[in-house]
Amino acid sequence: MALAGSTAQEGSPFILSCVAFTAGVTFDGLVARYGPTNVMTDKIYLGEGEYEEGTVLYPDTPKRRAEILWKEQDIKRSPRMVRITGAETQWRTPQGLTLGLALGAVEKLNRRPFRLLGFGWDYGGTTISWSGGALGSGESTECRLWARFEAQPSKPAEMQLSRQVTGDQEFSSGHPGMQASNARVYQIGLHFPDPK
Repeated sequence: MALAGSTAQEGSPFILSCVAFTAGVTFDGLVARYGPTNVMTDKIYLGEGEYEEGTVLYPDTPKRRAEILWKEQDIKRSPRMVRITGAETQWRTPQGLTLGLALGAVEKLNRRPFRLLGFGWDYGGTTISWSGGALGSGESTECRLWARFEAQPSKPAEMQLSRQVTGDQEFSSGHPGMQASNARVYQIGLHFPDPK
């Protein structure tokens, strides 16, 4: 049975949400849910040549792979981040957000434009706010859904417009430069901020 207004299936093991992954998740809980052969401790790439020990779900199945970094790394409890990366995956949010979607398709899922960082740097294309849209409906102060887009302009006019949305500043997904960027989702994840 489909969730109301979504393409994801109830009971699917590949739902990425703040309900499926709570702030209290543990390594042992993941083993119980996904099976011992599908949960492994491994080094996870952070960027700029840096790695951190974390947990990988389905390490040998690229379309099912998920990476988890822990707040309490020594006992593998309380996730700091859950991340899905690649061209395609079986993971999706209850609303249908998944890898490979175009920026316009994500706006439709969200039912309005959203805010994201400009392209061309380490955190480029990362969502900052769903602006009260449907994709932020399951968020809380403990858990936040995010996506990261890669710009892929191919025509000269697209390239010129997409240059307007680069660098460490926020833009609306509705900005003409964002619309011309031909951006697609290459990462989705959950962030679990520390209490303030």
